[in-house]
Amino acid sequence: MKTWNAEDKALLMVSHKTRLNYSEPVVESHSEVRKTPVDTGLQRVVTSSIKVSPNALVDDYIDYFGSHVHHFNILEPHDFVEILTNSVVETTNAISCGPDSEVHAQPWKILLAEFLPWSPAVPYLAEYKDIPSKVHCGLPGDDFIGSLQELGSTFKSMFRYDPRATDVHSSPKVLFEKGGGVCQDLAHAMLGVLRLASIPCRYVSGYVYDAQNQDEGHQIQGAAASHAWVQVWHTDLGWVGIDPTNDKLVDWQYIRVAVGRDYTDVQPLRGIFVGAPDQSIQVKVEVTRIG
Repeated sequence: MKTWNAEDKALLMVSHKTRLNYSEPVVESHSEVRKTPVDTGLQRVVTSSIKVSPNALVDDYIDYFGSHVHHFNILEPHDFVEILTNSVVETTNAISCGPDSEVHAQPWKILLAEFLPWSPAVPYLAEYKDIPSKVHCGLPGDDFIGSLQELGSTFKSMFRYDPRATDVHSSPKVLFEKGGGVCQDLAHAMLGVLRLASIPCRYVSGYVYDAQNQDEGHQIQGAAASHAWVQVWHTDLGWVGIDPTNDKLVDWQYIRVAVGRDYTDVQPLRGIFVGAPDQSIQVKVEVTRIG
Protein backbone atom coordinates (compact mmCIF):
# COMPACT_ATOMS: atom_id res chain seq x y z
CA MET A 1 0.00 0.00 0.00
CA LYS A 2 1.31 3.43 -0.90
CA THR A 3 2.29 5.65 2.04
CA TRP A 4 1.13 9.26 1.76
CA ASN A 5 2.85 12.22 3.38
CA ALA A 6 1.12 15.46 4.33
CA GLU A 7 2.98 17.27 1.52
CA ASP A 8 1.78 14.87 -1.18
CA LYS A 9 -0.57 16.27 -3.80
CA ALA A 10 -3.04 14.82 -6.29
CA LEU A 11 -4.80 16.22 -9.34
CA LEU A 12 -8.51 15.39 -9.47
CA MET A 13 -11.00 16.09 -12.24
CA VAL A 14 -14.71 16.31 -11.41
CA SER A 15 -17.67 16.45 -13.78
CA HIS A 16 -21.16 17.13 -12.37
CA LYS A 17 -24.21 17.08 -14.64
CA THR A 18 -27.69 17.95 -13.39
CA ARG A 19 -30.78 17.82 -15.57
CA LEU A 20 -34.23 19.03 -14.54
CA ASN A 21 -37.13 17.78 -16.67
CA TYR A 22 -40.50 19.52 -16.42
CA SER A 23 -43.80 17.78 -17.13
CA GLU A 24 -44.71 20.64 -19.48
CA PRO A 25 -42.90 23.80 -20.60
CA VAL A 26 -42.37 26.37 -17.86
CA VAL A 27 -42.64 30.10 -18.52
CA GLU A 28 -39.42 31.04 -16.75
CA SER A 29 -36.94 29.74 -14.18
CA HIS A 30 -34.34 31.25 -11.86
CA SER A 31 -31.49 29.09 -10.54
CA GLU A 32 -28.57 29.29 -8.13
CA VAL A 33 -25.74 26.76 -8.36
CA ARG A 34 -23.01 25.78 -5.89
CA LYS A 35 -20.97 23.15 -7.73
CA THR A 36 -17.63 24.90 -8.33
CA PRO A 37 -14.70 24.30 -5.95
CA VAL A 38 -12.82 27.18 -4.32
CA ASP A 39 -9.17 27.78 -3.48
CA THR A 40 -8.27 26.99 0.12
CA GLY A 41 -5.09 26.18 1.97
CA LEU A 42 -5.75 22.51 1.17
CA GLN A 43 -6.73 22.71 -2.50
CA ARG A 44 -6.11 24.80 -5.60
CA VAL A 45 -8.55 25.13 -8.49
CA VAL A 46 -6.63 24.68 -11.75
CA THR A 47 -9.58 25.07 -14.13
CA SER A 48 -13.35 25.30 -13.82
CA SER A 49 -16.26 25.81 -16.20
CA ILE A 50 -20.04 25.82 -16.25
CA LYS A 51 -22.41 25.26 -19.18
CA VAL A 52 -26.16 25.80 -19.05
CA SER A 53 -28.82 24.58 -21.49
CA PRO A 54 -31.00 26.22 -22.74
CA ASN A 55 -28.41 28.91 -23.22
CA ALA A 56 -28.42 31.56 -20.49
CA LEU A 57 -26.22 34.37 -19.24
CA VAL A 58 -24.46 33.03 -16.13
CA ASP A 59 -23.19 35.39 -13.45
CA ASP A 60 -21.32 34.53 -10.27
CA TYR A 61 -20.35 35.80 -6.84
CA ILE A 62 -18.70 34.66 -3.60
CA ASP A 63 -21.24 34.20 -0.82
CA TYR A 64 -20.99 35.10 2.87
CA PHE A 65 -19.30 31.81 3.74
CA GLY A 66 -16.75 31.99 0.92
CA SER A 67 -18.48 29.62 -1.51
CA HIS A 68 -18.53 30.20 -5.28
CA VAL A 69 -22.09 30.70 -6.53
CA HIS A 70 -23.36 30.84 -10.13
CA HIS A 71 -26.82 32.13 -10.94
CA PHE A 72 -28.87 32.50 -14.10
CA ASN A 73 -32.38 33.18 -15.40
CA ILE A 74 -34.15 31.54 -18.34
CA LEU A 75 -36.97 33.87 -19.36
CA GLU A 76 -38.55 31.96 -22.25
CA PRO A 77 -40.57 28.72 -22.27
CA HIS A 78 -38.50 25.55 -21.75
CA ASP A 79 -39.16 21.97 -20.66
CA PHE A 80 -35.72 21.18 -19.20
CA VAL A 81 -32.64 22.77 -17.64
CA GLU A 82 -29.25 21.08 -17.82
CA ILE A 83 -26.20 22.29 -15.91
CA LEU A 84 -22.74 20.84 -16.51
CA THR A 85 -19.77 21.86 -14.37
CA ASN A 86 -16.21 20.64 -14.89
CA SER A 87 -13.26 21.33 -12.62
CA VAL A 88 -9.66 20.25 -12.16
CA VAL A 89 -8.41 20.63 -8.60
CA GLU A 90 -5.04 20.03 -6.97
CA THR A 91 -5.55 18.54 -3.51
CA THR A 92 -3.18 17.80 -0.65
CA ASN A 93 -2.97 15.11 2.00
CA ALA A 94 -2.57 17.58 4.87
CA ILE A 95 -5.49 17.50 7.31
CA SER A 96 -5.39 21.22 8.15
CA CYS A 97 -3.63 24.40 7.16
CA GLY A 98 -3.89 26.72 10.15
CA PRO A 99 -6.50 29.16 11.45
CA ASP A 100 -5.92 31.88 8.84
CA SER A 101 -6.18 29.86 5.64
CA GLU A 102 -9.56 31.05 4.35
CA VAL A 103 -9.37 32.94 1.07
CA HIS A 104 -12.73 34.62 0.51
CA ALA A 105 -14.68 34.24 3.74
CA GLN A 106 -15.15 36.74 6.56
CA PRO A 107 -12.43 36.74 9.26
CA TRP A 108 -12.66 33.46 11.16
CA LYS A 109 -13.20 35.13 14.54
CA ILE A 110 -16.43 36.60 13.18
CA LEU A 111 -17.53 33.43 11.42
CA LEU A 112 -17.04 31.17 14.42
CA ALA A 113 -20.13 32.70 16.00
CA GLU A 114 -22.15 31.49 12.99
CA PHE A 115 -21.18 27.87 13.58
CA LEU A 116 -22.15 27.50 17.25
CA PRO A 117 -25.98 27.86 17.42
CA TRP A 118 -28.61 25.41 16.23
CA SER A 119 -29.53 25.96 12.59
CA PRO A 120 -32.51 25.20 10.29
CA ALA A 121 -31.46 21.63 9.44
CA VAL A 122 -29.68 20.94 12.75
CA PRO A 123 -32.20 21.59 15.53
CA TYR A 124 -31.62 20.56 19.12
CA LEU A 125 -32.33 16.87 19.75
CA ALA A 126 -32.04 15.01 23.05
CA GLU A 127 -30.56 12.09 21.07
CA TYR A 128 -27.28 13.98 20.61
CA LYS A 129 -26.54 13.30 24.28
CA ASP A 130 -26.45 9.55 23.56
CA ILE A 131 -23.31 9.88 21.42
CA PRO A 132 -20.12 10.18 23.50
CA SER A 133 -17.56 12.73 22.36
CA LYS A 134 -14.21 13.85 23.78
CA VAL A 135 -13.66 16.53 21.13
CA HIS A 136 -12.64 19.95 22.44
CA CYS A 137 -11.20 22.76 20.33
CA GLY A 138 -8.60 23.60 23.00
CA LEU A 139 -7.04 20.12 23.18
CA PRO A 140 -3.43 19.61 22.04
CA GLY A 141 -3.32 18.81 18.33
CA ASP A 142 -2.72 15.06 18.61
CA ASP A 143 -5.43 14.61 21.25
CA PHE A 144 -7.86 16.64 19.15
CA ILE A 145 -7.25 14.53 16.05
CA GLY A 146 -7.52 11.33 18.06
CA SER A 147 -10.80 12.34 19.70
CA LEU A 148 -12.18 13.40 16.31
CA GLN A 149 -11.30 10.01 14.82
CA GLU A 150 -12.91 8.30 17.79
CA LEU A 151 -16.12 10.25 17.19
CA GLY A 152 -16.04 9.23 13.53
CA SER A 153 -15.70 5.58 14.50
CA THR A 154 -18.65 5.92 16.88
CA PHE A 155 -20.84 7.21 14.05
CA LYS A 156 -19.69 4.41 11.76
CA SER A 157 -20.66 1.80 14.34
CA MET A 158 -24.02 3.39 15.19
CA PHE A 159 -25.38 4.21 11.73
CA ARG A 160 -25.46 2.35 8.43
CA TYR A 161 -25.24 3.97 5.01
CA ASP A 162 -28.77 3.59 3.61
CA PRO A 163 -30.06 5.88 0.82
CA ARG A 164 -33.58 4.47 1.28
CA ALA A 165 -33.90 5.50 4.92
CA THR A 166 -34.09 9.28 4.46
CA ASP A 167 -34.63 12.02 1.88
CA VAL A 168 -33.14 15.45 1.33
CA HIS A 169 -35.66 17.05 3.73
CA SER A 170 -35.18 14.58 6.60
CA SER A 171 -34.35 15.82 10.09
CA PRO A 172 -31.45 14.19 11.97
CA LYS A 173 -34.16 12.64 14.15
CA VAL A 174 -35.02 10.27 11.27
CA LEU A 175 -31.41 9.03 11.26
CA PHE A 176 -31.69 8.14 14.95
CA GLU A 177 -35.08 6.49 14.46
CA LYS A 178 -34.08 4.36 11.47
CA GLY A 179 -30.41 3.83 12.29
CA GLY A 180 -29.34 4.73 8.77
CA GLY A 181 -29.12 7.50 6.22
CA VAL A 182 -26.77 9.19 3.79
CA CYS A 183 -23.85 11.58 4.13
CA GLN A 184 -26.12 14.60 4.63
CA ASP A 185 -27.84 12.93 7.60
CA LEU A 186 -24.64 11.79 9.29
CA ALA A 187 -23.04 15.21 8.83
CA HIS A 188 -26.07 16.95 10.35
CA ALA A 189 -26.10 14.58 13.33
CA MET A 190 -22.38 15.05 13.96
CA LEU A 191 -22.87 18.83 13.85
CA GLY A 192 -25.57 18.40 16.49
CA VAL A 193 -23.27 16.44 18.81
CA LEU A 194 -20.50 19.02 18.46
CA ARG A 195 -22.77 22.05 18.87
CA LEU A 196 -24.22 20.52 22.01
CA ALA A 197 -20.66 20.77 23.38
CA SER A 198 -20.28 24.38 22.10
CA ILE A 199 -17.63 23.42 19.54
CA PRO A 200 -17.54 25.49 16.32
CA CYS A 201 -18.30 23.22 13.38
CA ARG A 202 -19.65 23.57 9.87
CA TYR A 203 -21.23 21.56 7.07
CA VAL A 204 -19.15 20.97 3.95
CA SER A 205 -20.40 19.91 0.53
CA GLY A 206 -18.16 18.74 -2.26
CA TYR A 207 -16.89 15.62 -3.95
CA VAL A 208 -14.87 12.60 -2.93
CA TYR A 209 -12.71 10.39 -5.11
CA ASP A 210 -13.21 6.63 -4.74
CA ALA A 211 -9.83 5.08 -5.45
CA GLN A 212 -11.37 1.59 -5.88
CA ASN A 213 -8.08 -0.12 -5.05
CA GLN A 214 -5.80 -0.56 -2.06
CA ASP A 215 -2.85 1.17 -3.75
CA GLU A 216 -4.47 4.56 -3.24
CA GLY A 217 -7.14 4.22 -0.58
CA HIS A 218 -10.24 2.48 0.71
CA GLN A 219 -13.54 2.18 -1.09
CA ILE A 220 -15.62 5.27 -0.37
CA GLN A 221 -19.37 5.51 0.16
CA GLY A 222 -21.17 8.51 -1.30
CA ALA A 223 -18.79 9.09 -4.21
CA ALA A 224 -21.46 8.76 -6.91
CA ALA A 225 -23.01 12.15 -6.11
CA SER A 226 -22.24 15.31 -4.17
CA HIS A 227 -20.76 14.35 -0.81
CA ALA A 228 -21.01 15.94 2.64
CA TRP A 229 -18.74 15.99 5.67
CA VAL A 230 -17.97 18.14 8.72
CA GLN A 231 -15.21 20.60 9.57
CA VAL A 232 -14.39 21.18 13.23
CA TRP A 233 -12.50 24.18 14.57
CA HIS A 234 -9.27 23.84 16.55
CA THR A 235 -7.49 26.84 18.02
CA ASP A 236 -4.09 25.96 16.50
CA LEU A 237 -5.00 23.74 13.55
CA GLY A 238 -7.89 25.73 12.14
CA TRP A 239 -10.61 23.75 10.35
CA VAL A 240 -10.13 19.97 10.35
CA GLY A 241 -12.39 17.79 8.21
CA ILE A 242 -13.97 14.52 9.34
CA ASP A 243 -16.20 12.31 7.19
CA PRO A 244 -18.66 10.44 9.46
CA THR A 245 -20.01 8.42 6.53
CA ASN A 246 -16.63 6.82 5.85
CA ASP A 247 -15.01 7.16 9.28
CA LYS A 248 -11.96 9.01 8.01
CA LEU A 249 -10.22 12.35 8.22
CA VAL A 250 -10.59 14.45 5.09
CA ASP A 251 -7.51 14.11 2.88
CA TRP A 252 -6.43 14.31 -0.77
CA GLN A 253 -9.52 12.40 -1.94
CA TYR A 254 -11.86 15.27 -1.04
CA ILE A 255 -12.75 18.39 -3.03
CA ARG A 256 -14.46 21.15 -1.08
CA VAL A 257 -17.15 23.17 -2.85
CA ALA A 258 -19.20 25.01 -0.23
CA VAL A 259 -19.44 25.47 3.54
CA GLY A 260 -22.25 26.67 5.77
CA ARG A 261 -24.21 26.05 8.94
CA ASP A 262 -25.95 23.05 7.35
CA TYR A 263 -27.26 21.78 4.01
CA THR A 264 -29.59 24.75 3.57
CA ASP A 265 -26.56 27.03 3.07
CA VAL A 266 -24.79 24.85 0.49
CA GLN A 267 -27.45 23.27 -1.75
CA PRO A 268 -25.84 22.41 -5.12
CA LEU A 269 -28.94 23.66 -6.96
CA ARG A 270 -31.92 25.69 -5.87
CA GLY A 271 -34.33 28.05 -7.52
CA ILE A 272 -37.89 28.76 -8.59
CA PHE A 273 -39.88 28.33 -11.78
CA VAL A 274 -43.26 29.41 -13.13
CA GLY A 275 -45.34 26.81 -14.92
CA ALA A 276 -45.35 23.02 -14.79
CA PRO A 277 -46.43 21.45 -11.49
CA ASP A 278 -44.11 18.44 -11.74
CA GLN A 279 -40.40 17.99 -12.30
CA SER A 280 -37.83 15.21 -12.16
CA ILE A 281 -34.09 15.41 -11.66
CA GLN A 282 -31.16 13.38 -12.97
CA VAL A 283 -27.66 13.75 -11.51
CA LYS A 284 -24.36 12.29 -12.63
CA VAL A 285 -21.04 12.90 -10.84
CA GLU A 286 -17.66 11.56 -11.92
CA VAL A 287 -14.39 12.16 -10.06
CA THR A 288 -11.19 10.97 -11.72
CA ARG A 289 -7.58 11.16 -10.66
CA ILE A 290 -5.41 12.53 -13.48
CA GLY A 291 -2.19 13.29 -11.64
